[in-house]
Amino acid sequence: MPTSPISAKEIREDIARVRAYAKKNDYLRTLKCLANAIRGMVTSQVFGAEKFEIQAHLDEALRDLNKMKMIQKLFPDGLNYRKGKEKAFYQTLMRLHKKLGEAMEKARVAKLRKRLGVLDDNLIKAAELINAGQPLEARKLYSKISEYFQDIEGIQSDIGNRMSSFGLFAEAVPYLNKALAIQNNDARAHNALILCYEGMHEPDKAMAAIKDAMRWLGPSENLYIRLAKLHLQKREWGEVFNNAKAAHARNPLNLEAAKLMKQAEPKIFTSAKGGSKKSHDLNF
Repeated sequence: MPTSPISAKEIREDIARVRAYAKKNDYLRTLKCLANAIRGMVTSQVFGAEKFEIQAHLDEALRDLNKMKMIQKLFPDGLNYRKGKEKAFYQTLMRLHKKLGEAMEKARVAKLRKRLGVLDDNLIKAAELINAGQPLEARKLYSKISEYFQDIEGIQSDIGNRMSSFGLFAEAVPYLNKALAIQNNDARAHNALILCYEGMHEPDKAMAAIKDAMRWLGPSENLYIRLAKLHLQKREWGEVFNNAKAAHARNPLNLEAAKLMKQAEPKIFTSAKGGSKKSHDLNF
């Protein structure tokens, strides 16, 4: 047990915390604060009426602890504190804190594994519904999964990616936007969102999604190529050339980038009627 002195004020604060945590059924914090109070009773320089008052509050806190369901189950006769045996009682509380913490963590992990198993089963079922030609039922199931498992990290991104892989582009977009609102550097969500807009033949939205991805993830060879292709759909030859050139600069062996540059360059001269090519700033 630590020997550094603790003030009467600190002991009273720990006792107050014991009672507050006991009301919330927070076993670990209740035990920890009670152990701190017991330690304080041993190491403090508190005497007379003040110590008597603290002792009375400590007895009340101990009664609160013994009313907790798990403590009643483990100690039917209650945890007993005797004057002069503070060190032994402190060690009992700390051992109980450790064992209870380990048991609660084990139970938490077991519960989480079971819940993740249910999640996997439902995701498999949703995929089976799509493959069976029942996309509407699959969408309903995905919606329920999104709501029930919303506390699972990355669940919105996962659902959006799954839906986009099945070609449910429009339906995937809300999940992916929600995923990016939660974590704006989610690369899987960014890529799937771009794919959705490409699949929906929405070049302007796809380009906006690419620029947003560049903003959060940084420019890349792949994103520049995708942006060049989207500008190609709109016959925006200057943008085709500049984005393809940016991809080619990152990888001189990129044949697709070289092909897009070669395709766009004469169009730029034609549209400019012999003028010089316009250079565009690609700083996203």
